[in-house]
Amino acid sequence: MTNHLSPLDIAFLAMEGNSNPLHLGAVATFTPTNLVHPARIAAVLCERAAEVPRLRARARTGLLGGARWVEDPGFVPEDHVFTHHVRGRDRFATLISHLMAQPLDLARPPWELHVVTGLSGGRFAVFAKLHHSLCDGMKAVGLGLQLFDASRLSNRDVAEPVSRSGLPSFLPSLPSFLPSLPSLRGIKDTLDIASSVLSQTRPPTLGSPVLSSSPRPRRVVMSRVDLADVHRIRRAHGGTVNDVLLALVTGALRQWLSAHDSAGPSSVVRALIPVNQRARAGGSCGNSISGFLLSLPVGEPDAASRLRSVRSQMESAKAAGPDRGAGALPLLADRVPPFLHRLAAPVAARCAPLLFDTLVTSVPLPSVPLALDGAALTEMYPVAPVAPGHAVGVALSVYRSSVHVCLHTNQSWMSDSQWLDGVLRRELAALSSSRELVGSLS
Repeated sequence: MTNHLSPLDIAFLAMEGNSNPLHLGAVATFTPTNLVHPARIAAVLCERAAEVPRLRARARTGLLGGARWVEDPGFVPEDHVFTHHVRGRDRFATLISHLMAQPLDLARPPWELHVVTGLSGGRFAVFAKLHHSLCDGMKAVGLGLQLFDASRLSNRDVAEPVSRSGLPSFLPSLPSFLPSLPSLRGIKDTLDIASSVLSQTRPPTLGSPVLSSSPRPRRVVMSRVDLADVHRIRRAHGGTVNDVLLALVTGALRQWLSAHDSAGPSSVVRALIPVNQRARAGGSCGNSISGFLLSLPVGEPDAASRLRSVRSQMESAKAAGPDRGAGALPLLADRVPPFLHRLAAPVAARCAPLLFDTLVTSVPLPSVPLALDGAALTEMYPVAPVAPGHAVGVALSVYRSSVHVCLHTNQSWMSDSQWLDGVLRRELAALSSSRELVGSLS
């Protein structure tokens, strides 16, 4: 059975580069009740990965630039699962940063799992890499959940469960080497989306720290905050948990930019906020995303005002829908013939700074307790890819009682977990001590 890649999936394949690999990452840490044997954890992962058809597939390019997923006849799960041993938080972060920087082999199923032992308290971690052509964030969660202990999961917890009898079904209307013919309405919609995307382009801000062509290696920086604190702020100020998280990110970026004298009163950072379109796409495989474009008010000194601005922009963006503006770039990409992606995608990838300054993505996780070989999942940090010319990407996830925040950056000032811990604590304190919150609690 075959499964055709969408034009957007092909775009992610075509934009792959050695200095800017386009895979998603995730760092999961576990607390076992018994002594950890890394070889056993690796064997469990290999056994379960072999039962997931999507993980046995590699991309095969067809005529006119199209591609399809085909089962790799030489697939061996052990070729994708590795073990490491490190001691200390800094060495662990260095290892994850190094692994995230290494491109996946696109000639075989594009994923890897790395088991890391030696963490404090007897914990271990699993670092997952999945190429963006294979999945978006929500699909990645669905694939990952199939590797956890089945006794902890129900069918609804596994996003898009996949039959174990073969690759996911897909019924194309035409052979893979023939592009489908768009309707006149479809052509008009495409032109409207293209016009709205192009209208949002602007010259990059020269000298902005959020934009960087530096060859310095990127580092993965992880921190977490208490979800109860976020909910307390949300109840006082209104809005959603994501509004509060975006305000925290805005405040952290402000502190970083202020240290570089780059946070004037009117300064903003344009952030692309991915929006899942899977319900609209009818449960399709691959990528089903669009996005919102927000101007994060990093020049605003008051934390509560920053939150109000973020909340207002998000409400406006949701009301307008994800089909317009620079955030609709993924929708536009999904309407472009595959052969054009093969020609233009590498160039288009380098034009990201014309549209936005950074990516801020939130990955949804189920709230049920999860475990791997009986070891409880305690943390889950998503790691976002970073577009060429960008200095930092931000990814967040909420699991159980914590919010997990991950920066992927080549800026040395931000490449320290203690710095990230400190700025997030200060932003939480600033929002908690705002006049709005004090008044609501009095």
